Amino acid sequence: MMPYQVIRPTLLVRFVIALGLSAYLSGCMVGPDFSRPATQTTDHYKTPAQGEFTDAVETVSSATLNPVSWWESFNDPTLTALLKQASAENISLQSAAVRIYQARSALGVADATLLPTVGLGGSAQQTNQPSVLNQFLNSSSTSALQNVVVSANWEIDFWGKFRRGIESALASYQSAVATYYAANVSLAAEVASTYINIRYYEQSIEVARANLILQAESLRIAGARYKYGATSLLDLSQAQSQYEQTKSMIPPLVAGLRKAQNAMSILLGKPPEYYEKNFGSAKGTLTPPAQLQVGIPKDLLRRRPDILQAEYYAASQSALIGVNAAALYPSFSLAGYFGFQTMQYTGGPSQGALFSWDNRTTNIGASFTFPLFYRGAIYDQIRVQDAVFQQAILNYQNLVLKAQQEVDDSLILISTSRSASTDLVLAVKAAQQAAALALDRYKQGQNDYNTVIVAQQQLLQVQESLVQSNSNILIGYVSAFKALGGGWSGDLDVPALPGAVVDQMQQRTNWGAVLVNNADPRLVKPSETTQ
Repeated sequence: MMPYQVIRPTLLVRFVIALGLSAYLSGCMVGPDFSRPATQTTDHYKTPAQGEFTDAVETVSSATLNPVSWWESFNDPTLTALLKQASAENISLQSAAVRIYQARSALGVADATLLPTVGLGGSAQQTNQPSVLNQFLNSSSTSALQNVVVSANWEIDFWGKFRRGIESALASYQSAVATYYAANVSLAAEVASTYINIRYYEQSIEVARANLILQAESLRIAGARYKYGATSLLDLSQAQSQYEQTKSMIPPLVAGLRKAQNAMSILLGKPPEYYEKNFGSAKGTLTPPAQLQVGIPKDLLRRRPDILQAEYYAASQSALIGVNAAALYPSFSLAGYFGFQTMQYTGGPSQGALFSWDNRTTNIGASFTFPLFYRGAIYDQIRVQDAVFQQAILNYQNLVLKAQQEVDDSLILISTSRSASTDLVLAVKAAQQAAALALDRYKQGQNDYNTVIVAQQQLLQVQESLVQSNSNILIGYVSAFKALGGGWSGDLDVPALPGAVVDQMQQRTNWGAVLVNNADPRLVKPSETTQ
């Protein structure tokens, strides 16, 4: 029977164990502790006032806007239906949701680094090595070796390398959730803007068709007058040219409408013709909301998911500095195994069953490593990560500034567009009157046809400008809602995946209950983020 050896804990082993315990008790972790970067925010938004070229926008700074169903303020059932479907079926949004579960699994991998690695191994082999001595002694040259061993290895997280890694993975996970909601907010704004563009093209086509009818009548009158010798061929040619020019404006508008409809279909997660087939006949009139609940600029830090995403990303990069800094210090590990082993020669004495207590074998040891000649490269790697972290801080600070700019830009767009629309309504009335008078005077021979052309061109131009200005008002409100973080409840709850996506992933991989269990005790609310 082969002797087994029990290696008792040496002084080094005891020292490493004591070191590890003291590390956990003291919470020793190298690297910086993350805190929310300082930002520049104004006390309030600069709300446009009534002026010669601006219209007053009524805002409420004491409350933030309706966080979820902001689109209901437009009073358009079609838009509400489109936004509901896009939120449920948009493919890019589903992809953002899947990335959350990717980050969630990566967090599980990081969690496991704090635990020892334990494995079960076994082997069986038979060796035949005949020799002259075996023949002389008439002994067996065949041996059989069997063993089953449970081995374990544990690197003690004395400097917080693994804990910083978990901290980074957790922040990345939270960043993935915030990214999903940022994508959801952007999707809602894109759907609303696309819908407004569809309505813009529809109205522009109607305006062009109405003017085409008007110009067709003018062309008919010019033709009749030329036929009876009341005017020259010049008037008829000018009337024909104006009619054809206006007619040529409609095909690009039809193409623009079709492109907008196709874009909407893709946003809904459907083939290009889907919107036209299912919503093409739906007519709606969007009305701007009476007021905007804008809150104060500091509200953006918790109201906009993209700002939270940037904050969590910075936190993740901060923790990685500690992961790299830990490489400068010695690492301590414990290793050992316990198992059973037998080795016997054919014809020799039996060692009994493999799992006999007499055949047990154990080992325990400790080790440490300390970098000596690679420290310069380690410092460079730390500097690399610190630069990445600093970029994340600057990106966060710049995003906060841009968020305030987006709110102000939206407010001024609403104000100036409303002012322009007020003037254009008067301009349309005047242009309609001018066009009618010009045509009447032309019928009576009191002016040439060029006057009719100028009047009708002005009418078409101001009507198109009014349609564009009204659309700009609606776009301004959509931009404001997006800039203020509308479309998000404010909680970083893990979204549920569509059933079809869950089925596909479960068929390929054993996900357990991860894909259907959305609760996660690690996930914090925005109000609990590091201040």
